[in-house]
Amino acid sequence: MSNYKQIWPTPKLYGVGHFTEFNLYKEALLIAKSKGFIDQALLVSEIPQRVKGLILVDSISKTVYADLIRELIHYGFIKRESKNDLYWITNDGLDYLDLCSSNKEKAIDKLLGQMQSVFITPAWFINRLWELNKKGQGQIVIPLPLKKPLKSRKWSDNTWTTELEDVSLSTIRLVQKKIPGSFPYDEQCWIRDLSEEFQRLGSQSPKINNPEIPNDEVNYSQRNRLSLAMKTIAVKKFFSRCNPNSGEMEFPNKRSDMTHRSFMVWCPRLENFNLICYTDYHPDIPGRILYPISSFKDECLSDDFSCKKFITDLEGRCLYVHTPKWESIKKIFIDTLIEVYQIYYNKQTIIYISLQDIRDEVCRLLRISPFLFEKYLQITYEMSVRHEINYSISLETDIRLDMKVQLNRRGVYLNGIMYSLIAIKPL
Repeated sequence: MSNYKQIWPTPKLYGVGHFTEFNLYKEALLIAKSKGFIDQALLVSEIPQRVKGLILVDSISKTVYADLIRELIHYGFIKRESKNDLYWITNDGLDYLDLCSSNKEKAIDKLLGQMQSVFITPAWFINRLWELNKKGQGQIVIPLPLKKPLKSRKWSDNTWTTELEDVSLSTIRLVQKKIPGSFPYDEQCWIRDLSEEFQRLGSQSPKINNPEIPNDEVNYSQRNRLSLAMKTIAVKKFFSRCNPNSGEMEFPNKRSDMTHRSFMVWCPRLENFNLICYTDYHPDIPGRILYPISSFKDECLSDDFSCKKFITDLEGRCLYVHTPKWESIKKIFIDTLIEVYQIYYNKQTIIYISLQDIRDEVCRLLRISPFLFEKYLQITYEMSVRHEINYSISLETDIRLDMKVQLNRRGVYLNGIMYSLIAIKPL
């Protein structure tokens, strides 16, 4: 049995809304303030126009609007005052709106505090990352299959083959070789759990547009099914309410294990709070690299960390976010930027490299947030213009042939302009 100190508080809300754009909170509250109320129908009619320019928002389902209202209620930003499902903005909601306009950092902190109080997930998620790979500073990988040819099959054929096993083992062995400790999963258990999930997926009915087609006539991609099985099993293992290292339950029994769908929501949410970073596009790693840029400490006297006193772990330690000042990181930032660019240049032999790729790797190596990367890249770029460094830096807004992939990722913004390509030349 787990003792009390090992159990995180019971969440007030178990299911997270499947949206990641924080501006949805603000826009909903602005509507409530101007109209005097909100309901689901009003949000459906007004919000799409307000968020039309947001790259990260493609389409919004009716379920998202219901989830949005539910979360705003739990955050204390709105309340229901009638039997007609109408909601009014509260004083806390008005305070949050004011902070969005006057102090974005405090607005983010207020939202983070409310989200922690409701879900408990932010602190628990960061703590779990560190426990999974302490030596590697919490860095883990949710793998995807190596790019080897796998033929399509009939839907009902869910046989687990030696070919699938070889691909699955080769994938995690490569991950462990490139980033030691990032996949803490016993190989035999991995294959056992993965094969069971692969076969389970095959036992479900296929999602097809024409229901008249018999299941036996439907083909499926082995790679796609294996990819989904890998993601599902890895997330279930690493983010179970049962600690995979200690075997202890960390949440009350009502809390279910994190699903892959919820995981895909929490990653960008926590990155928006500058607590973690992740990338799906590392050229040498098949899968998602995920790591914290924050940790729990008894105290920290370094100016390179900012303290979030309102976020604590089970031992009462406060959360510290790595936010190094320019003066302390200047040299290593410039050196790392140039080194990473050179590595990508040597592989691709083209002058202009994806700025998002460079950003992801610099952030990973220095454990800094994308926000800090943008801030310090701007300074470095201005230094190059003034010839204060021995390199010329060129930035371009052109989107290359892989435009869809580029736009599906978080952009790199300097002075409000999104740049997609970078070239660095020695003077």
